[in-house]
Amino acid sequence: MSALMGEVPPDWYVDAYSAATSLLPWNDDPDEDLERALRILEPPSGSRILDLGCGTGHHALELAQRGFGVFGVDISEDLITYADEIAFASADSVGDLLDLEYLHGDLRDLTFAGEFDVVLNLHGGAIGYLEDDAENRRTFETIARCLRPGGRTLMQIPNVLFAESALPAKTWTEGRYAIELLDRYWNAENRYVEGWMVPIILDDPASMREIPFRQRLYSVEELFELFCAVGMSLEAVLDDTGLASAPTEEQSEIFVLARRN
Repeated sequence: MSALMGEVPPDWYVDAYSAATSLLPWNDDPDEDLERALRILEPPSGSRILDLGCGTGHHALELAQRGFGVFGVDISEDLITYADEIAFASADSVGDLLDLEYLHGDLRDLTFAGEFDVVLNLHGGAIGYLEDDAENRRTFETIARCLRPGGRTLMQIPNVLFAESALPAKTWTEGRYAIELLDRYWNAENRYVEGWMVPIILDDPASMREIPFRQRLYSVEELFELFCAVGMSLEAVLDDTGLASAPTEEQSEIFVLARRN
């Protein structure tokens, strides 16, 4: 961790991300991310989908345009405002009345009970973002409560094996609209990956600011136990092609599929 940047605050997730998130490299191919999720899940037409940590709303909007009923929630008011504006502009331009709703709020406050066929958690989806293990367990409890019996969740999350073997590291990623500088380290004691990201927007380099991040990572065994504790079953761990595969140290992220009992 950079001494200049200091310690990552426990509630970093509240205001870390803004509408500029849409320009970051990991948002360069959102359609590819969604196509992979749909190949894995194969949700029936008309399924109800909850997008946790929906961010800019791209996935939620695309799903609604394909005929799914979608509810997106994010703790960032700026992101929800942006998502609402994009959805309104899209519906207005094509005359669609989409089954799409957004909520600015904390996922722990959701009161849905058995209302969704799918819960999506793409690009972290707020899995492990919270202050400690007890609070992070509440995310899994929320997912289980929101799903109908037989409903499934798909998580795209960092791979703990990669974090253990490859961190600390200072790296950078170049995208179409921005360069992302990363300073990450692995806290083996509490099993969090922590660090700072500095996005450099190519059209507006003066706007760059440090963004802290802190995320609890889970082994497959821990995920199995967490799902069992909330009445769910771990179905598969997959690689970035969507194929079932045991995680390796070379994979920076994994995809996890689970079903509510």
